[in-house]
Amino acid sequence: MSVTPSATAPRRRGGGFWRRTWAMLIKEFIQLRRDRVSFAMIIMIPLVQLLLFGYAINTNPRHLPTAVLLQEQSDLGRSILKAIENTKYFDVTHVVRSEAEFDRLLASGTVLFAIEIPANFERALRRGDMPAILVAADATDPVAAGSAVAADEVGGAGLAADIDDDFIMCKAK
Repeated sequence: MSVTPSATAPRRRGGGFWRRTWAMLIKEFIQLRRDRVSFAMIIMIPLVQLLLFGYAINTNPRHLPTAVLLQEQSDLGRSILKAIENTKYFDVTHVVRSEAEFDRLLASGTVLFAIEIPANFERALRRGDMPAILVAADATDPVAAGSAVAADEVGGAGLAADIDDDFIMCKAK
């Protein structure tokens, strides 16, 4: 009795995987051709999601309620306040007089941001110091907080350039 080589050769495994996958793919396309509703859903649902996430959901926050503690009533303090308002990220809804009120508004959720311009800010700036402005954020919405703080930093950089130009002009006189 003779044995054929194909009968003794080990059988290859996994060779039918791609053939079965291809057959399943062809079967599904045939089914989709028959069922127009399923085909429309496959096309329309991603398009609706694309439009929804692209246009309807806006992650660029605007007009966030903000409290300001302006401890210095100078032209520079008011200029900083106007620069913050002009970013369109912040709506100054409260101008507070004390740190306790500042903290209370932020803790209660009445405002999402609280900005403190410290006393003697202009004098420290004119001395050449680097005074800081406190921007406290309610981080319950991290996207809004991050975007608005980034806008405040960019606005602050533009304001710093303006202040630096004014300071140089004052020094030159």
